[in-house]
Amino acid sequence: MSSTEIYVGCGLRSEAIANRFLNGYAPKRSAVAVEYPFPEFVDFPEVIYKTEYELIERLMLEPLSSYSIYWDCEGDAEQVMLFFTADGHMIAGVGGPKSSFEKTLSDLRDLVEGRFGYVTEGSCPPESFRDFELLSRSSSLPCIVDGQLLNRNKL
Repeated sequence: MSSTEIYVGCGLRSEAIANRFLNGYAPKRSAVAVEYPFPEFVDFPEVIYKTEYELIERLMLEPLSSYSIYWDCEGDAEQVMLFFTADGHMIAGVGGPKSSFEKTLSDLRDLVEGRFGYVTEGSCPPESFRDFELLSRSSSLPCIVDGQLLNRNKL
């Protein structure tokens, strides 16, 4: 798997945008996890969801809960990801993009109504959207800032 990942912050934390991203970018996908303890990373979860869709419904009801969900896929990427931040945002990610970074950033921006995004080498996005925006603004690689694709052909 390629270590290059591309992230774009979603315009809204919504089930509709999550589904649009997953169905549009990775229609053939399989969840990496077999179950989803909630909250994430606790010794004694209050519930364990059997599907990622049940978990996404819960994350819509609790917008200040954070979680990371991964899928392996066929098509334009090796893996897709959704990150739910503790400050109420959602970030869509693509690992191992098969298209150019500029095209992938633009496609993701359009799918998720994003205004910020960047290319990275195998590191998860930050836990807050404010930090995500700052990383996007400071990137010297192709990125999305205020909805515009910047730094073309810098990779």
